Amino acid sequence: MYLSPVITPLALRLLIACFICVLLVAAIYFFRVRRVVSYRRRADRERPDVPDSALLPASVVIYSQGNADELTRMLKTVLEQDYPAAFEVIVVNEGESADVRDAVSMLRASHPNLYLTFTPEGVVNLSRKKLGITLGIKAARYDIAVLTTAAAEIESPLWLRRIMSRFDHEGKIEVVLGFAYIDPAEDTAYGHRRRSFDYVADSVRWLAVAIAGKPFRGTEYNIAYRKETFMRNKGFARTLNLHYGDDDIFVSEIANRNNTAVELSDESIVRLRHGNHPRIFNERVLRRSFTEGHIRRRPRFLNSLSGWLQTGALATGTTAGIIGYPNMQPAIIAATIIVAMFVIDILVWRKAMKALKSRSLMLTLPWLSISYPLRKAFRHLRSKLVHQKKYTWD
Repeated sequence: MYLSPVITPLALRLLIACFICVLLVAAIYFFRVRRVVSYRRRADRERPDVPDSALLPASVVIYSQGNADELTRMLKTVLEQDYPAAFEVIVVNEGESADVRDAVSMLRASHPNLYLTFTPEGVVNLSRKKLGITLGIKAARYDIAVLTTAAAEIESPLWLRRIMSRFDHEGKIEVVLGFAYIDPAEDTAYGHRRRSFDYVADSVRWLAVAIAGKPFRGTEYNIAYRKETFMRNKGFARTLNLHYGDDDIFVSEIANRNNTAVELSDESIVRLRHGNHPRIFNERVLRRSFTEGHIRRRPRFLNSLSGWLQTGALATGTTAGIIGYPNMQPAIIAATIIVAMFVIDILVWRKAMKALKSRSLMLTLPWLSISYPLRKAFRHLRSKLVHQKKYTWD
């Protein structure tokens, strides 16, 4: 083994390819991941408070699946929101539930702006979730519906103010996309680091393009849109055969560059209960992989490209080191480039994980980032093969 500045042409070309791959990865991070991190910081630091007189009335629609305890905890925080304009809270429960009825009745005694409705029993060949949302929006007396579910937890009394502050009196903004984070302390099972990273990576994927003016999805736990927009689109008429798609297929139908705003202030973000449990996490990502297959205008390639480029950098760098042996100069150069790539991974994704209130990771980030496209491709394939409730006749 020896060190020599003379490198064979093939090894030199491989080193150049390795370096270009890393440069492209850094460029993707700059335009995608950094965009979300910067927007999240500015949401708290630079955005002024909207005057009370500028806030519009709101109808908060909460979808519940019968867990009265979770619903009670959530209703208390929603009903006590520091919101100067008029607002109402409409609970739509999936089917009849005596426990839910009792819980809402107790709170309604002191909060006359609270209402309850149920989806009919025995509904077949129809999505209960979409039916519930439709019932809630049609029952709303105000023009703007703020949607969430009983599985979320509202942590700030300013949540409704922050979401509603993006709507204007002229009606230019029709859709506001919020965010729901998963508390990393809830998940200590095997694979918790992978699940935390994948949730943040998926979130960065749709948030970045929404911030750039190309929204294609939101989150069912924190989203708002105008009632007139919902009716104009005929609700979920185009996807009545699917159980889900209310926060991605539907959003892709109504949202565009001019009518959509993204709200990422700290007070606007809600917490998702039990969201990182392995079974629940897997069900959610498989469901999402299936419904996104019905969206025509979504980022299909760029978000996964960084992982493939990193794989290419590893392959070309390793090959250059092998070809240049026993001259160690190519191997040292390749190792330097790859280590720089790993450092970029750690620096960029740690900021993203922190900005989106996820787990603090470090040494596992390069591997998780490189293998992310493979996991995503596997989930997409599995969503097509695994039997789950995809269509309303399942």
